[in-house]
Amino acid sequence: MDLREQLEVALPRFLRRCDASSTQLAYKRELVRFLAWLQDDPTEELIFDYQDHLRSRGLGSTTVRWRTTVVRAFLQFAERRKYINQSLVDDFKPPRGKTGFAPRVLTQAELDRLIATPDRRTRRGKRDALILVLLGVGGLRVGDVCRLNVEDITPQDERVVLLVQGKRKKERVVPIPGYLDLVRGYLASWPEARAPMFLGGHQGRELKRLTVSGVNYLVRQQAEAAVIAGISAHSLRHTAASLAVEEGVPLHRLRDKLGHSSVLVTSRYLHIES
Repeated sequence: MDLREQLEVALPRFLRRCDASSTQLAYKRELVRFLAWLQDDPTEELIFDYQDHLRSRGLGSTTVRWRTTVVRAFLQFAERRKYINQSLVDDFKPPRGKTGFAPRVLTQAELDRLIATPDRRTRRGKRDALILVLLGVGGLRVGDVCRLNVEDITPQDERVVLLVQGKRKKERVVPIPGYLDLVRGYLASWPEARAPMFLGGHQGRELKRLTVSGVNYLVRQQAEAAVIAGISAHSLRHTAASLAVEEGVPLHRLRDKLGHSSVLVTSRYLHIES
């Protein structure tokens, strides 16, 4: 079989992994387009050629990023499952989109610098650092962070697992690799399992559950201290999505992590600034 035939065999197996019909339809539409374009004698730079083809048609950067991200996930699946015997995506990263409705996102180095900014010798410093991790690594919404209770976070061997109550009280499990020392150090100060995870207040007194405005304020404050301009708490959620895509996380898994109802909603998070 040639490459197109091998991928046509892999396609229904790949689509079967999508647990939502809307995701399945969106993936299928993009991959049928890709297979129709596929050349008879593809090169090892197949996905780069496809990206150039999309750009030559005058498609916007958001659309190009969405389509190449879907194709990359499919080719990675086909390679892992031995439907194809060559790697076609090793050096490929989907292009970043142009500035649009989405806020600025951070590079990995900027995110690391921001998370390292709070003074972790204090409980408030640990709190702020952990909130930055939940937003910029976990991709939580600000409201998700505010609703967390101590019982919702569980340190494990190599990661932290969160039980997150999102919009319309829908729960999801969000794993976050690393940061165990930070989490354990912060949790050690909370004897009550059902207490709010994060408290806020004035003049150094933590009196009640941290609010959305409180989270937004501390993000602005820590960003200013880290000399990082133009970001908000929601910027960090977009940052988590962008960095996950660059690491090769499939969109349907990113959808689950972010708590979206559809992979089409998740695709909007590809529209980011270079």
